[in-house]
Amino acid sequence: MQQLDIIRIEALPLEDFRPLLQEGREGGYEFLDRLLEEYLDGSNRFDAPGEALFGVYAGRAMIAVGGLNCDPYLKEESTGRVRHVYVLASWRGQGVGRRLLERIIAEARPYFRLLTLRTFSERAGHFYVALGFRTRPEIAGATHHLVLKD
Repeated sequence: MQQLDIIRIEALPLEDFRPLLQEGREGGYEFLDRLLEEYLDGSNRFDAPGEALFGVYAGRAMIAVGGLNCDPYLKEESTGRVRHVYVLASWRGQGVGRRLLERIIAEARPYFRLLTLRTFSERAGHFYVALGFRTRPEIAGATHHLVLKD
C-alpha cells in the first residue's frame, strides 16, 4: 500500500479538495458542499479548542477528509462531533477511513467525553460500529456515539 499521510489542515486547500467535492456531488453527498460553504463563509473553520480538520494524502493527492467539531447540536462542551468524513471511492476498503477516524478519535480524547455523528448510509453505519461507536442509547441529533471518558 502506498504511504498515506494524515495532515491537520489549517487552511482548506481548494485544489486538493476539488476531486472529493466533485465525486461527493456525483454520489449525492451534500455534506461536502456544506463543509466548503461553511469553511469559506467562516462559520466552521474547525478552529475552536478541540476542533480539527484532517486530510489524508497519498503522495500529493488528497484522498479523504474528515473533521472534529464541538457538537453544534447538543451544545455541550464535553461533546465533540465527527463531521464531513469522506474517502474517495477508489480508496475505500483499504483502511483509509479507519486510520482517519483513529486520528480524529485520538485528537478528541483530551477535549471531549463523548463523540457523536450522524450518517444515513448503512455501509457507513457498519463502519462506525466496527470502530466502537454505538447506536443505543439514542442521542438527539445523532445516529452514533462513542464514549471517550466516563
